[in-house]
Amino acid sequence: MHKRETADDDDELSLRLDRESPTPLYRQIEVGVREAIGSGRLIAGTRLPPERTLAAALGVDRTTVVAAYRELAADGLVHAHVGRGTTVAASSERFPAHGRDALAAGGSGRRLDWRQLFAPMVEDDPALADIAALAGREDVVSFVAGVPAPETYPTRTFRSLLAEALGPGGEGLLQYSPPEGHGPLREAIAARMARRGMPVPAGAVFICGGSQQGLYLLARALIEPGDTVAVEAPTYLGALQVFRAAGARLVTIPADREGLDPDRLGEVLERRPIKLIYVLPTFQNPTGATLSLERRQRLLAVARRHGVPLIEDDPYSELRYEGESMPSLLTLADGPASPVIYLSTFSKVLFPGFRLGWVVAAPPLIERLAWVKALVDLESNPLAQWAVAEYFDRGGFDGHLAKLVPVYTARRDALETGLRQEVGEMLTWRSPAGGFYLWAHLAAGLRAREVLAEASREGVAFVPGDLFHVDGGGRDALRLAFSGLAPTQIAEGTRRLGAAARTVAERRAVARGQGSIRSTRIV
Repeated sequence: MHKRETADDDDELSLRLDRESPTPLYRQIEVGVREAIGSGRLIAGTRLPPERTLAAALGVDRTTVVAAYRELAADGLVHAHVGRGTTVAASSERFPAHGRDALAAGGSGRRLDWRQLFAPMVEDDPALADIAALAGREDVVSFVAGVPAPETYPTRTFRSLLAEALGPGGEGLLQYSPPEGHGPLREAIAARMARRGMPVPAGAVFICGGSQQGLYLLARALIEPGDTVAVEAPTYLGALQVFRAAGARLVTIPADREGLDPDRLGEVLERRPIKLIYVLPTFQNPTGATLSLERRQRLLAVARRHGVPLIEDDPYSELRYEGESMPSLLTLADGPASPVIYLSTFSKVLFPGFRLGWVVAAPPLIERLAWVKALVDLESNPLAQWAVAEYFDRGGFDGHLAKLVPVYTARRDALETGLRQEVGEMLTWRSPAGGFYLWAHLAAGLRAREVLAEASREGVAFVPGDLFHVDGGGRDALRLAFSGLAPTQIAEGTRRLGAAARTVAERRAVARGQGSIRSTRIV
């Protein structure tokens, strides 16, 4: 047997992980194996260490090694064989190391290594791709995406509006429009915000391609690499991705059932400079928590005292299912000294495909956002902007919103009923008063990623809570999105989730030598 048939010896792989590096750990493993193949230390037929073995040796999750092996397999460097493990597919002569000459598959020339050309950037957890793939399967009940129910879309009305827009004289809506947005839509948004207690001039409203683009543009306008952004723990994953991509350092402020703790934020601001504060004060994603009035006032006082701008991300406040409405931070901070940048979207109350959101900010920031947006996509869809403006002007929006609330209330209630019946004492949660998400915690030392692995076999998907944390917290938590599922789907999904959780709990009990356990299902 050749001495390199296995790669268990450290001499052959020589993997060393730098946990301070911005390069993800799975990418470091991939590059290390790739270089070992390119240098000839690993030859064709060499069997790599099993995923669990290598993960234990390196002190990482098995999913990290799985992601590294998957990247190597995608480039044809290794083959995965059921029962035989992962083996090197070719020698260094065929697949040289990074930076060496190589022949392209169809002819002569240098073989480009695209990854070596990418600008440095913090990459996403590879588990995100796995979750997205799982959620996209037709046989899976997915609690992953917080999307509006398609059957609630006002499709017929907008079909008529778009036909009208493209009638005689409609060519103007197919031309370029100002990057700040379609004037009538800015006016319609300002009028509606005024009715909700947020009087703003139309000139302070900036139209963007959904709230995600709004966050990106704000990050580009305000953040330089190395700046620090304060966020809640946990918080919206999309915001973490944007801020990381902008090169920001993230500092987390603990949050509880009443939302972010302003006192802790104040303590942080006393010790270090913060460039920006990001919060979702109403029906927060992922927890569904709402910042209390007293904390809203204290948060604003802290931001004012230290002169730090504050992004109020507010996609869900009009989707309230019970209780009294809470004044926005923008309302409470009214005045020329307001530190609040308000961000919202039509994606949760109309449909996400139009990609329309808006920012309310001071004139200098509006000007900078328009400049940055002109670099990105020039404008948001003027045809969609016109249609939404007309929908407001003709009185359709309030009636549509009134239809949504009972639909989502019923779906939230169906989810809670299913969880009580199927998951029982293994899961605890607080009922959300609005929004699209239920945030729950597993009991008995269970971990969400472990349950997710079993849930994928049962045909149900959710998002594990650690993805919403900067520091790796939330391992026992999971986010369940209920808005896009019919009650019958929710019932089946909770049944599958309960089966997965019981299987994991049973496995853990056996591993601890406790023997089998009885089901904790409550009926």
